[in-house]
Amino acid sequence: MGKILSAPIILDVLSGTEAYYSVRPTGHQLLPNISRKKGGKQPMRTLIVGAGRIGMHLIGYLSSSDENQLTVIEKEGERCKDVADKYDAIILNEDGSKLDILKKADASQADLLLVATDDDRVNLATTRAAKKEFGIPRVIAVANSPKSKTRLMQAGADVVICPVDLALRDFENVLSKDHSITLMYRSAENLRVAEAVIPLNASLIGKKIHEIQLPEKCRVGLVCRDNGFVFPEPELELKSGDKVLLLGDAPSVARTVELLRSSESA
Repeated sequence: MGKILSAPIILDVLSGTEAYYSVRPTGHQLLPNISRKKGGKQPMRTLIVGAGRIGMHLIGYLSSSDENQLTVIEKEGERCKDVADKYDAIILNEDGSKLDILKKADASQADLLLVATDDDRVNLATTRAAKKEFGIPRVIAVANSPKSKTRLMQAGADVVICPVDLALRDFENVLSKDHSITLMYRSAENLRVAEAVIPLNASLIGKKIHEIQLPEKCRVGLVCRDNGFVFPEPELELKSGDKVLLLGDAPSVARTVELLRSSESA
């Protein structure tokens, strides 16, 4: 199980099936230096800041694979104990937004940083430090508020995930009047990827892809049918029940969905 580091405690020597751990000084604290046995695969060094509801799920998911070497930073002691009881990870009971703590966690050696605290101010400070001070190559940050997404991207996050946006998308799909499903939406580019099903009475049934007058800023990406998919070649004919994958700007995708589901002459 995991070990909680809280200065000045020194991490015990750990052992694993394919790896052996030695300790080396990092600032005022000793952290494990994982070395693979000869011929073994080097693990991905993943740093997770925040072990709340989202962070705990991430820890559980990543710890199930031997390909990840996990270090977790969480300032609440009870959460640290929970992680230590359940997962094999290095745990620092500290504030992950502070430079000295990130240094103790050997952030400069991390391959991936997942920032998932419940406080967007902490997420922003951690993301900025990760890129500017430690040069972590890939940073994925959680935006608890949609308003924080742009700031996190500007701070250097490679990917920003907003649970509120994901929940809203699910509601929009359920309540959608045009019966389409939004698979992805990027507000910065106004890009929407959606799925539309061709109904039984659609006027476009039997028409070929090249015969459909699509809006300029929308394209057909794939057509799913018969438990598989086909690429939208110009001569492909649409059938009832086809699930058509569309991508483009949001207004153009909406017009295309309306066109595909229309029972009037196109």
